[in-house]
Amino acid sequence: MPFTISHAAAVLPCVRRDGSGRGRLVPSLLVAGSFAPDVPYFAAGAVPGAMEFGDVTHSFAGVLTVDLAVALALVGLWLLVREPLLALLPRRVRGRVWAVVTGRARGDRRPLWWYVSAVLGATTHVVWDAFTHPGRWGLRLVPVLTEQFGGSPLYWYAQYGSSALALVVLGVFLWRAVRDAPTATGPVAASTAARWLALA
Repeated sequence: MPFTISHAAAVLPCVRRDGSGRGRLVPSLLVAGSFAPDVPYFAAGAVPGAMEFGDVTHSFAGVLTVDLAVALALVGLWLLVREPLLALLPRRVRGRVWAVVTGRARGDRRPLWWYVSAVLGATTHVVWDAFTHPGRWGLRLVPVLTEQFGGSPLYWYAQYGSSALALVVLGVFLWRAVRDAPTATGPVAASTAARWLALA
């Protein structure tokens, strides 16, 4: 997937537009799980050998174990930076974005649902990549995707095309969610100096 963020589109059916999860699913863990298999690729610059660990995070064994730990770490990081990041937004949208990203808790959220949410998110990632990346089981299942067209294999077009389409789907979902969200009391606005510092 050229754009890891595109993977979040696969879990949108499990997330309501108000930011809450369907049933007892946890939206932040669904999204973090959908990103988790690619984290070793981003860590490769700082952690020697991390790139090779991507084979583990893209396996079903990894989905059930390592990806869960990565998703939990990503959610922890998100909870640390969420408020300061949203404080940088203009006042007219800050409260609405806050309402969407904090969502409304629905039902009982036991640790089992954290696990289910993270695993579901990571599974969507691994399955999607299976049909859009060389050497994966999806291409063995649908070998026509390895056929060349215009100098590139069909899975290459599927990879870039689905990634671009998913970004559009995410953008539309977020735009509608923020547009329809009630204005909530979000974080206190960041100072002008803090905004400039964030841009630096």
